[in-house]
Amino acid sequence: MVQTDLNTDVKIIRTEYCEAFTIKLRSDGIIHSHTSSGVDFNVASLKKFNVVMGEMIDCKKAPLLITFDEFAIPPVETREFWALKDACPYASADAYVTATFGHKLIGNFYLTFNKPGRPTKIFANTVEAANWLKTFL
Repeated sequence: MVQTDLNTDVKIIRTEYCEAFTIKLRSDGIIHSHTSSGVDFNVASLKKFNVVMGEMIDCKKAPLLITFDEFAIPPVETREFWALKDACPYASADAYVTATFGHKLIGNFYLTFNKPGRPTKIFANTVEAANWLKTFL
C-alpha cells in the first residue's frame, strides 16, 4: 500500500518498524524516522535502526528526517552516539523537526555540545526540513 506522508505529494514506498522507530522510505529519497514515546531506546536500538535503514536503501547514503512523539526524549548516551560521524553510515544529513519546546531545547543542546559529525539542523516544520534535506540527495 502506498501512503501519502505529511500532507504532501510525497509517497511512502516502504515502511519498517524497529523497536521505538518507524522508518519510512519516501518517494523523494528521504528516510523519515519517527520515534515513539511508548518504547525506550538506547545505543543498541540505534545500531538495529542502522541495519534496517541500510537494507531499505541498499546501503547507500540518504538524508534523514527525524521526528519524535511529544514525550519521546532521546537519552544522553544515544545523543552522544548519534553525534559520531560514523554512527549512522547511511545518513548524509540529519534534519530534526521539533514539535515541542523541550525538543527544541534538547536539539539546540545536541548541536552545541554534541557537535554532530554529519550536517545537522533543527526545524520547526517538516516542509522546511525536507527542502533542506533534498540538497543532500
